[in-house]
Amino acid sequence: MLIANVSNRQSGFMHLDLGLSFNGLVWCGLVLFVAAFVRGYSGFGFSSVLIAGLTLVLPTAEIVPLSIALEVLASIGQARGVAAHVDRRKLLVLLAAGLIGSPIGVYCLSVVPDQPLRALTLMFIMAASIVLLVSRRRPVDVSLPVFVLAGLAAGIVNGATALSGLVLALFFAITGMAPAVMRATMIAYFFVTDLWTGGILVASGFFDEVTVFRTLAALPVLALGIWLGSNRFIKTPPGSFRNIVLSLLLLLCTIGLLRIALG
Repeated sequence: MLIANVSNRQSGFMHLDLGLSFNGLVWCGLVLFVAAFVRGYSGFGFSSVLIAGLTLVLPTAEIVPLSIALEVLASIGQARGVAAHVDRRKLLVLLAAGLIGSPIGVYCLSVVPDQPLRALTLMFIMAASIVLLVSRRRPVDVSLPVFVLAGLAAGIVNGATALSGLVLALFFAITGMAPAVMRATMIAYFFVTDLWTGGILVASGFFDEVTVFRTLAALPVLALGIWLGSNRFIKTPPGSFRNIVLSLLLLLCTIGLLRIALG
């Protein structure tokens, strides 16, 4: 009887504070772990995996603020290990160009439906990733103006579809940047952009008590996934990291297109 009462209290606590059934809580934990492992290993892909998985149990409006909060915390957790590898000059160029591109993307979103834009972006990234994998062309060193164009493109895509992470990952895979620098610079980029987006979401009232509880409850799983993913990155030969990133892009694009196709 005592066990039943404790169980009922725990179930009521989870339902009241997290808004999830026990099965929903287990599923969210599994999706979160996979997303955190991917983030820890590659430096990107967290939101793509999390949103694709959690849409089965939560509305998108509740997932996005949770995802942004966890992205910021993930970047803080990884900061010590990646700070020395960040290419600060190129990071600033990407961020500045992205700020210019974002309003253009928002304008595109206002005149073109969201789903076709997302589908076209995902198909382009998928096609480019396949070409890079099949051709096995060596990465090339690119000049700073090319980083300006990449940042501008990422900003446009982010304003229109919120898929800038995939665009930047594809761009970095083409360049001759060392894997550690590539991963660290992406993590720093997402920290700044997610912090800005999170501030907008807070000001707009998207962070409520339930989102805060969910964020706190997710921290142990987030930390474990990132730790394991980061350790896996350390053990990965530098020569194979590029192909793994391109393969991950293919997987994330496939998931995104399936979500669009299934509505």
